[in-house]
Amino acid sequence: RDKTTAGRAEALASERLEKAKTKPGEVATSIVLAAIEAGRVDLHVPHLWIYELGNLLLMAHRRNRVTAPQLAEAEATYAAVRCAFHDQTDAVCRHRIVHMAQGHGLTAYDAAYLELADRLRAPLLTEDTLLLKAARNEKVGTVLEI
Repeated sequence: RDKTTAGRAEALASERLEKAKTKPGEVATSIVLAAIEAGRVDLHVPHLWIYELGNLLLMAHRRNRVTAPQLAEAEATYAAVRCAFHDQTDAVCRHRIVHMAQGHGLTAYDAAYLELADRLRAPLLTEDTLLLKAARNEKVGTVLEI
């Protein structure tokens, strides 16, 4: 990555850390996101991530939580994040997602992240309490425990 991108990632990390001082989970998330933006960590996500992210940004804009320029900046920031998208439409993944969702009281959306982390033997990055509990029960590592 070029110096401009690395510098921007470090500035974003500093900004996130400043905003996250009150919650340890937010600090861990900020550090990992900065590492992803700097190209030091690989991000693996279900295909649905792009739709969830898009919906999150659109709803924030519609509810006047972010301005149009902030929405555009957020879109540009996340468009620059390198990530590997994983298809989970095969029968085995679908079964595992439903089983995990049922067993832990998760949505199918959240269970998709848990299934992917479990299958890849990768730590799960989340601040969701129920999903963290499910990850512990499934013996899936989480970023907050690393």
